[in-house]
Amino acid sequence: MKKIFFSVIIVVVLKGCTSHNTATTSVPPQQDSTVANEIKKDSFFPVTSFIKGQMILLDSLPVTPLHTVTINHKTDSVWLKKAELIPLLTDFISPEIKETNLISYFKETSFNDLTLNSVTMTYDPVTVLPDSLSLRHWDIYINPESGNVVKVYIVKQFKKKEGVVIQQLTWKTNKWALITTLLNKPNDSTQLLKEEKFIWNFTE
Repeated sequence: MKKIFFSVIIVVVLKGCTSHNTATTSVPPQQDSTVANEIKKDSFFPVTSFIKGQMILLDSLPVTPLHTVTINHKTDSVWLKKAELIPLLTDFISPEIKETNLISYFKETSFNDLTLNSVTMTYDPVTVLPDSLSLRHWDIYINPESGNVVKVYIVKQFKKKEGVVIQQLTWKTNKWALITTLLNKPNDSTQLLKEEKFIWNFTE
């Protein structure tokens, strides 16, 4: 059943990548980092389905993931069972980023960054976001030659008594995930609370 679900997700992901890649490759080649379009889309890339697909793949791999935690410049590491790892990553599958559910809140901007060899799709708010919506921004990086997603970046925000907590997820496809937690204090200073990295591919 897992294999069937994963296959469906891959088809959706590749279809989404191909359509967006086609729309952004018309950028003149001399522009290293130029906005290609800023069009109100009737469909977004299904980021949550992509991450869920990565989790299913991770769960099937014959590997023991490494979890590193850095607090106050001190790093500790531990080997995790996959059953322990997956729950630590699930905060970023909610709220869901589906094809149409967030169109009224965000816009998509696409550009071809030749310095990174990447077509980047950036999503920013088009209106004041409700406090109940923790999602604030996300980016998708696509290899323009293969059409595959190579990295996803998501920003979430929560109001706490101490200030505003910001969580940033960087997901490197088939390799690792990094969660950075920051605190924006009332005095406008920012504190790095924690960095957590989960590695399941050790080729880098």
